[in-house]
Amino acid sequence: MTTARRRLVAIATAAVLLPSLSGCWAGFDAQTSMQANQAVGNGANMSTGDIEIRGATWVRNTANPAEATLTATFVNNSDVPDKLVKVEIEPPSPMGITGGELEVPVIGSLRTGYWSPNFINAFGVQAFPSTFVTTTFTFENAGTVTGDVFTTPNTGQYAGVAVSLVEQKKLQELVEQTDTTDDTTTTEKVAKAKKKKKAQAAGE
Repeated sequence: MTTARRRLVAIATAAVLLPSLSGCWAGFDAQTSMQANQAVGNGANMSTGDIEIRGATWVRNTANPAEATLTATFVNNSDVPDKLVKVEIEPPSPMGITGGELEVPVIGSLRTGYWSPNFINAFGVQAFPSTFVTTTFTFENAGTVTGDVFTTPNTGQYAGVAVSLVEQKKLQELVEQTDTTDDTTTTEKVAKAKKKKKAQAAGE
């Protein structure tokens, strides 16, 4: 690995070490927020062991098409937690995962890319717009699964997905400033952060 590539990977990893939240920058109640919180037709579904991956889609940054973040829901059907430890794409790209790995809870789910503090980022996507990217997911217990994941620009129903590290960082900072209790759910934290952003934009 070249020095420049190592530096890029280090920057990408550092940027997603702290939990980051994606959200709809168009507003708290915008339609794109509601759509981004649901599985969509373009999403890939696959499974390995007790883990299901639902609605996986690479959302690309129109300002920098080589940059993308994954929207997906990971479902754990086991009675023990599992961890997503690696994500790879073809052709190879520098990647970043929030915290380096993500835990999929017992009999629960993990979301990335929307209404979530978790991101899986690719920084060197080499594919034509609106095509499929071969993506491999590696879990600590469930093993590895590979599938073709659709790529789409962050427009239309994906306009609310924070793709760039700058946007992810902005929303993370906003969430950190938002008062929450220990039992506040992730969705509630995102909602409060968006409400605060809307109020700030309105000058309240």
